[in-house]
Amino acid sequence: MTADSIASAYFALSNARDLESIFAMFAADATYSSDNTGLYFGIQDIREMMNAFFGAFPSLHWEVHSRTALSDHIVEIEFTLKAKNSANEELVRPGTDRIVVSGGKIAHVEVRNR
Repeated sequence: MTADSIASAYFALSNARDLESIFAMFAADATYSSDNTGLYFGIQDIREMMNAFFGAFPSLHWEVHSRTALSDHIVEIEFTLKAKNSANEELVRPGTDRIVVSGGKIAHVEVRNR
């Protein structure tokens, strides 16, 4: 699979809330950095963060505006996240993801607000 197809699948699985399939996409020693949740090392830390994030927002949807291959291993995605928390408060957050792929697995995700 190409980095672009992996990035596309990552967002589709996120919108489907299929966390187990998402976790299987990550390398064991992957890193994840987000303006909103912090910095994480390893699939266990990423798993805990994502479980908490998805748990806090019963409704989540990422609208992808563009996907650009920056190299054979790096894809940049411009998106808008639309979410509702358990109190039904709406969140709309535009952002940029950079996904780094190595050996067919996600090695790093960087999430930045726009």
